[in-house]
Amino acid sequence: MHRNRFAATWQFLAATLGLTGLPPGAAGEPVEIVTMVQDAEYPPYMSSDLNGASGIYAEIVQEADRRMPAYEIDLKATPWSRAMHLVRSGQVDALVGTYHRRQERPWLRRYSAAIMYENIYVYCHKGVAEKSWSYPEDYAGLVFGNNKGFETPGRAFFDMVAKGEIFLTEEQNTTINLRLLQYGRFDCYVQEEAVAGPILAEKAYDNIIPVKQVTFESVHVGVSVKWNAETADTFLEAFDKVIAEMKTDGTIDGIIFRNAMN
Repeated sequence: MHRNRFAATWQFLAATLGLTGLPPGAAGEPVEIVTMVQDAEYPPYMSSDLNGASGIYAEIVQEADRRMPAYEIDLKATPWSRAMHLVRSGQVDALVGTYHRRQERPWLRRYSAAIMYENIYVYCHKGVAEKSWSYPEDYAGLVFGNNKGFETPGRAFFDMVAKGEIFLTEEQNTTINLRLLQYGRFDCYVQEEAVAGPILAEKAYDNIIPVKQVTFESVHVGVSVKWNAETADTFLEAFDKVIAEMKTDGTIDGIIFRNAMN
């Protein structure tokens, strides 16, 4: 109610003073509130703290928001499976931190430009796999761990799971999966290097080895098919422009460096 009265008052003053030519958002009133959601348990890229969504991707999105006065981005953090549900059901406009997965995520209509790239490795219990193995074909018959809702292992991997050639068990987050892998509860686990590495070092796990890098994934903001297409496309055009500026001026590199030092 207070916001509506403020908006009406501003419109009256703007008309009276001839200020209607001000750019959108110049009066402090965003033209569009964009709701986004990210994972809460994927540090250093996505996490949650007392202030809400945190991590590298949150900082990138929040800085982009500051550079886009016509928009107000409302970013929340929640477990990944819940985050996908919120976007899929249209309760939230966009998903932060998604890989480009058109077939697996038809509920995402369009993707932003890549905001970053991730290095994906297959980690295995010692003595289970060889570096010369082809992924995922040579891993047939093994049991893999995975984060709930994650499609990080790739389409070919999940095709083998569907055929019963690879067995899959899912846990909530990386910390749990690496602990179970350390103690031999399953054979292998596919995860991003900067996500798994700090946990392996902190816990001094000695029964886990990074067998090989299996892929290099681009990371995006994906918009819901239930978000008005024209509105979403206009937002993505502005967002992509700002992301390009942040890459050029070193802002994204600075965010990554600060998080690496923490």
